[in-house]
Amino acid sequence: MKKLLLFLFCIPFLSFTQEVNQTDVDGDKQGVWTKSYKNGKVRYKGQFKNDKPFGLFYYYQISGELQAEKKFFHNGTAAATHIFYKDGELQAAGLYVNELKDSTWNYYNRDSVLIMSEEYQQGKLNGTTKTYYYEGSLYEVKSWNKDVLDGEWKQFFMDGTLKMQSAYNQGKRDGKQTYYHPNGKVYYKGKYTDDLKVGVWEYFNEEGVTDTIINYNE
Repeated sequence: MKKLLLFLFCIPFLSFTQEVNQTDVDGDKQGVWTKSYKNGKVRYKGQFKNDKPFGLFYYYQISGELQAEKKFFHNGTAAATHIFYKDGELQAAGLYVNELKDSTWNYYNRDSVLIMSEEYQQGKLNGTTKTYYYEGSLYEVKSWNKDVLDGEWKQFFMDGTLKMQSAYNQGKRDGKQTYYHPNGKVYYKGKYTDDLKVGVWEYFNEEGVTDTIINYNE
């Protein structure tokens, strides 16, 4: 019985004396690794297997607060990531693949309300970005192709009604653009070609009556 008690007592002691920051004969990182700032605070901690990170890694602010969590998978090439404000609330969440942003990234304000959503492919914006008002309603939608604005662009009033619709073509405004008054009537409309206003642009008051006409071809 005394031997059993002694063995049980030694288990937690052994776990606390586990060696860290170890490499094998080939120089590959193995097991638990941790690094610290010059002030002694932990910078990160996690585990490696054959020099590849796996499982959960924790990253900390120099002042000690948790800054980010990464859960590595696919042999360490991908990491589901959560980034935090200093008070512990979630600030952003998304995926890294080969240390580049990929798929959908979401960003939150300090009240845990979604304020931005971005789609990435291999570190470049590819798809749509959505920006939200602070209280959570949709403000803007933009389309991207490999970090270049390309496609539909819309903005909305806080009540959800359309404020503006336009489009980009390979980074330049192209085609019709229309702005609306809050009551839904057209504020002004016109056309872009190669990022320049062309043709007739017409402006209206809130009653829908034409106020100003500008011809950019003259």
